[in-house]
Amino acid sequence: MESDRVTILVNGAEKSDTINLEAARTAYSQAQERYNQVQNSENRQEKIQATQAWKKARARFQAAGGMVQV
Repeated sequence: MESDRVTILVNGAEKSDTINLEAARTAYSQAQERYNQVQNSENRQEKIQATQAWKKARARFQAAGGMVQV
């Protein structure tokens, strides 16, 4: 049993200290605005893309030290 090992599968990664906080804040705000705009759209693909972009921007912002409201 290998209880001291963790395997994480991701599509990409970056170190938190390389993320510009202000740029991440701006990207998060823009992604959140787009996400909110497409919620009433009937285009499923557009909703999926906006949701993925918003989640990625939120994660980058949080990794850089930003605080998001739940």
